[in-house]
This record gives sequence, C-alpha cells and structure tokens, in this order.
Amino acid sequence: MKNVKLIYGLLSLFTLIMGICIYLLFRDINNMILFKFIPKPEFTKNILIQFKPSLFSYVIKYNFPYILWFLSGISLIRFIWFYNFKMQNIYVLCFYFICLIYVLCKISNKFPGTFDWLDLLFIGIVAFVESFLYKKIIIRRFS
Repeated sequence: MKNVKLIYGLLSLFTLIMGICIYLLFRDINNMILFKFIPKPEFTKNILIQFKPSLFSYVIKYNFPYILWFLSGISLIRFIWFYNFKMQNIYVLCFYFICLIYVLCKISNKFPGTFDWLDLLFIGIVAFVESFLYKKIIIRRFS
C-alpha cells in the first residue's frame, strides 16, 4: 500500500514537471503573467523546439500541459489523503469543479488565458480515465 501511495506522489511531481517542460521547450512565454513578477530564465528567450503546424502539435503545445497539471493535482490529492477515501473523493470532486470553473471563466476575457474547448474535452477524458483506473485498480485491490 505504501508503494502505491509513493507512486501517486511521484506521478504528481513528474506530471507537474513535464507540464512545465512543455511550456519552456515549445511555447513562447514572453506574455506569461508569472514573468511580470519574476525574471525570466535566459534560456527561455527563444522557443527551443519548433513544430510544424498540425493538430498534433497544437494539442502538445496548448492542451497537453493543462492535462498534465490536471493529472498532477488529482495525483497530489490522492497522495495526501491516500488512506482516507471519503476525504479524498470530496477533494477530487472539488478539484474537478475548480478546474472546470477556471476553464469556463476564460470565456469572459476578464480572466487570464484563452478559452479552448479542447481543454474541457481533455480534462473530462483524463478525469474519467483516472477515476476509472483508480476504482478498478486501487479500490478493488485494497478494499
């Protein structure tokens, strides 16, 4: 059981770092709000890896970091409340709701970021797949 909890912690850290790496390697970060407050690292002055325009490159550059950060948040919640299934479920549902509201608030243009229907689609898919695997693998095995 401790190994599974450790896997959730490592998965949370790994997916968070991978989402950050996609931003640093593939995206132009000159307009990010974060870098108005802290200095931008020197190696991020230029986009390091260029993609040819395609649906695949669009999803990798713009949707995949959000998917990874979403999965990181879910994994972190599962790691922290690993032994308390009831609290874990409450916090995971709250996290789903907060992410949904965050994406929908971007429609108003008063919220930083751009709205993308694919973000909603992919977080829905990730939420479904993660909860399905969690119930099939973790709940059945350890209950």
